[in-house]
Amino acid sequence: MRENYESILRSLECRLEYDEGLLAELERLTGGKGGLRSLLSGICRPPPRLYIRVNTLRVEPGELLDRLRSRGLRVYRDEHLEEALWFPVEGPYRVPLVEKRVVVDKRTAESVLLGAHVYAPGVVSAEGVRKGDEVNVVTEHGVVVAYGIAVVDWEEAKRKRRGLFVRVEASRYRAPSTRELPEWREGLFYEQSLPAMWASRLLDPQPGETIVDMCAAPGGKTGHLVELTRGKARILAFDHSRSKVERLRSELERLGHLRYVEVRREDSRYLDLRYPGLRADRVLLDPPCTALGVVPKVFDRKGWKDVVNAARYQWQFAKVASKILKPGGRLVYSTCTVTIEENEALVERMERLGLRLVEARAPRSSLGYRGLPVSRFYPDVQETPGYFIAVLEKRG
Repeated sequence: MRENYESILRSLECRLEYDEGLLAELERLTGGKGGLRSLLSGICRPPPRLYIRVNTLRVEPGELLDRLRSRGLRVYRDEHLEEALWFPVEGPYRVPLVEKRVVVDKRTAESVLLGAHVYAPGVVSAEGVRKGDEVNVVTEHGVVVAYGIAVVDWEEAKRKRRGLFVRVEASRYRAPSTRELPEWREGLFYEQSLPAMWASRLLDPQPGETIVDMCAAPGGKTGHLVELTRGKARILAFDHSRSKVERLRSELERLGHLRYVEVRREDSRYLDLRYPGLRADRVLLDPPCTALGVVPKVFDRKGWKDVVNAARYQWQFAKVASKILKPGGRLVYSTCTVTIEENEALVERMERLGLRLVEARAPRSSLGYRGLPVSRFYPDVQETPGYFIAVLEKRG
C-alpha cells in the first residue's frame, strides 16, 4: 500500500483496514488525499445528532418532544422533517487509562463509545476482573472506548452470560440511551438516522397503493411507510433470513404496525418468480452493501473485492425491482455506503432496465459523483451516517 495511504490510516482514531483499491475509489470520490482523510476521520466519529423518528400513528411530534423535555432531556426538532427529533451527542472526551481491560465485540464497542454500559453477552474477555475493579473497555484491536467499574466478578458474568457487567463512568462520547426510555417501550418512536428517513420520504408513498420493501429488516423504513400512508396502503415487506424476519415482526409489533404490513420470508432476488402477479406502485430497495457509511466505527476491514461483489449482488435485486414495478411507478434505491461502484455506477446501469433518474433530492444533501442528481450524505460534510438515495421511475 502506498505510504501516503498508510499515514492517513495511522492518523485515525479508529482502526480501518482498507486495501489500496478501496482507498483509491474513496479518493476518486472525495477528490484527493485531503478529502479522503476527512471522510475516513468522519467514519470514526458519531454524528453530533442522535436521531429518532416519531411514530405519528401514536403520538404527535410536539407531544413527544414535550414529554422528553419534561424529563430534563435535551431534544430538538429537525429543521426539515417534522417526524424527526434529535438529541445532541457530546464529546470527544478523554477516557482515564487504568491497568485492567475488558475486551468487547465490535457491536458492543460501538455502543459503549456513546456511553452505553457493558453487558455480559458482548464481552470477549476480561481475565482477572473482579467486582469493584476500575477497567478500560477496549475493542478486540486495542482501541480504548470507555472507563468503568465492574459490578460483578468476570467468572460470575461469564458463567451466567447475561446481565450488567461494567457500569460505564466515562466514554469517548455521550448520548442518551434511547432504548431505556419508557417512550421506546411504548412504541412512540424508532431509532433511525436522518438519511434513512429521507429514503422513505422520497419514495412519496400514498394511501391505496401497493408498496414493496424488498430488504425490509430491521423494519425502520417499513414502519415509516405505514406512518406516511396512515396505515391505508398495501405494504409488503420481504427479507430472506428467519432471524431478520423475526426482528422485523418484533419491531413492527412494538410500533403497533404489524397489522398493516404483509411480512414475508423470501429472497427478493426471485420475487418476480415467486409472485408472478405482483405489480407495485412503489418499491423501496435498500440492499445489502459494504456499509462503509455506518458510523461510528471502531474497526472495519474491507477491500475493493468486497465492493465489486456487493455491487453484483445489488444488481440482482435491481433487476427484479424493475420487473415488479408498474409503468410510471417509483423506485427508491438507497444504501448505507459511499462507494461509486455500489451507488452512481449501479444507478446509471438501471437505465437499461427501463428506469429513469428523477431529480428528487433531500435537503442539505450533496449531489452525486460528477453532479448526478441523487442525494449523498457524508459523515464529514452533513455530519450524518454516510448514505446514498436515488429516485427512479419506470418508463411507461
